[in-house]
Amino acid sequence: MKFLILNSFLLLLSLNLISQGINQKAIEINNNDNANYIAVPGTKIKIIPPRGFVSSKRFLGFEHEIAGSSIVITEIPENINKTMMGFDKAYLLKAGIFLESQKFYKINNFDALLITGKQTAYNNVYIKHLLIIGNTKISYLLNASLLATSSEKHQKEVLESLLSVIFMPEIANDISQRFDFSIDVSGTELKKAKMMISSLTYTDDGNMPSKTENKTSVTVRKATATKVLSENEKKELTIELFKIYPKEITANSKNIVKEIKGKFLSGYEIFSIGKNSSTGKPELIYQAVFFKEKEYYVFNGFTSGNFETNLEMFRKIAKTLKPENTN
Repeated sequence: MKFLILNSFLLLLSLNLISQGINQKAIEINNNDNANYIAVPGTKIKIIPPRGFVSSKRFLGFEHEIAGSSIVITEIPENINKTMMGFDKAYLLKAGIFLESQKFYKINNFDALLITGKQTAYNNVYIKHLLIIGNTKISYLLNASLLATSSEKHQKEVLESLLSVIFMPEIANDISQRFDFSIDVSGTELKKAKMMISSLTYTDDGNMPSKTENKTSVTVRKATATKVLSENEKKELTIELFKIYPKEITANSKNIVKEIKGKFLSGYEIFSIGKNSSTGKPELIYQAVFFKEKEYYVFNGFTSGNFETNLEMFRKIAKTLKPENTN
C-alpha cells in the first residue's frame, strides 16, 4: 500500500515538474482559424497542410507522394503531460529515432512539445518531427517524416504546418469518421474503441485492447492493390493476409477459404481456432476480405470465448461492410 502511495506521489510530482518546465520554457504561438485550415476527420484538431500535401488514403493525415513526405496523426486518450513523459530519449531510441532537440510550446494556450530527430529506414535517412499537443484528457501526436535530402524550403513548410495546429477540445468528435467505410454492429455487445490508428475498431468493452476475459473485437482496414485482382489472386491474397496472425492452428480447425457475399461487396472468408502465439490462450480468428476494383477491405474478428456464437456474429457484421458513397 505504501509502495502504491509513493508511486502515485512520484507520478504527480513528475507531472507537476513537467508542467512547470513547460510554463517556464514554452514558446507561445497563437493560431487563428482561416480558410487554409483543414479539419482532420474524427479528431479535435485542424492544420494547414504543407504545399503539395494531400489527405492520405493510407492513414490518418497528409502525404506528399513525390517528395516521399508524410504527416501521420494519432489520437492518444491520455493526459498531455503523461504523454510527453512517454516520449523520452529511451523510447525514441527504441523506435530508431536519434534525438536532436526538444522544444516546449504553448499553442493557443495548450501545452505542446516538438521533438526533432533523425531515423534510418528503407536505406534512407529521414528527418522526424513529432509534435504532441493536448490537455488533461486527450493528446494528439503529429508525426512528420521527410527525407533528409529534402530542400530547406520543404523542411520549413513541414515544420510550419505542424506548428499551425489548432486543438479544439470543446468540439464533439466521432473517431469512426476518419474512415470512408462503415459496419453495422447494432444488436451486439461491441462498442467503438477509444483508440483507433489505422483500422476501424470495435471491442466488447470499448478498450483497445479489450480488458474482458473473451477479449472480443473486430477491426476493418482498407488497402489498395496495384491492379484489379483475378478471383484466384483474391483467394491467394486472403490466404497470405491470414498467415500474418500469431497462432498455432489446432488439428480440427477449419482454415478453408470460402466465398462470402455481403450487402454491398463480395469476397472471401477464412477462419481458424488455435492457440494465440503471444498469449498462449485458445482464440478464434475470423477474416473476410472484400473487393471493390483495386481496393480491398480486410475485416477481422478475434475472440477467446463463445466461438460458435461469435463466429456467427462476425459473419453477420462483416456482411454489412459498406464503402462510402455506396447505395
